[in-house]
Amino acid sequence: MKGLVRVLQRVIPPRIYADVLKHEPALQGHFLAEVREGGRLRKCVEGRNIWTLTGREFIAELVALQAYSARTTFRDDRIAYIGMGTGAQAEVSSIESLVDPVPYKSGEYLAALDAPAEFPASGTSTTNTSVRFVREFSEGEISLGYNVVLTEAGLFTDGDPDADWVLGAPTDFSTVAGRAPMAYKTFEPITKTTDFTLRVVWDLRIV
Repeated sequence: MKGLVRVLQRVIPPRIYADVLKHEPALQGHFLAEVREGGRLRKCVEGRNIWTLTGREFIAELVALQAYSARTTFRDDRIAYIGMGTGAQAEVSSIESLVDPVPYKSGEYLAALDAPAEFPASGTSTTNTSVRFVREFSEGEISLGYNVVLTEAGLFTDGDPDADWVLGAPTDFSTVAGRAPMAYKTFEPITKTTDFTLRVVWDLRIV
């Protein structure tokens, strides 16, 4: 991709290339995780994430109509869950699952995100061009009586990929631990213990 950018910069006049960049929307994801003990911040990790092919397909199908009369959509599922894991892999679009997913409570893998989702305003506009997903795990969640070293996370919808994304997807560990995330992030290790809460803030930004 960087090579292609350099080629375009050589063959397209600078003014036109700059105009293209200004008007071409980009989809970005930003991951933030905060560990707190008694309300005090103990560790914070953050960075951009990858949108998987599954996630890119989701976004493409979300903005299109399947039929006008009667009006139908390709899919009605929405990003609703987060899954955490202890593995790591290259952040590439072909990711099919977390490497080593972990339950956040007994038998359950996917944790519900806060609802409604937030639309944080930018410094220059109040237009809804960003959406924020938040989940705060309590002291007893994820660390089910023992320490867990977290290194990966994924966002998931409430649609069932085995049933044409119909709503009401299962969330239990045994069924969905191998499910493909919409977005994926590998991060610096965070040790989750029963002394700590973990708050994850995951932004989708159209810039």
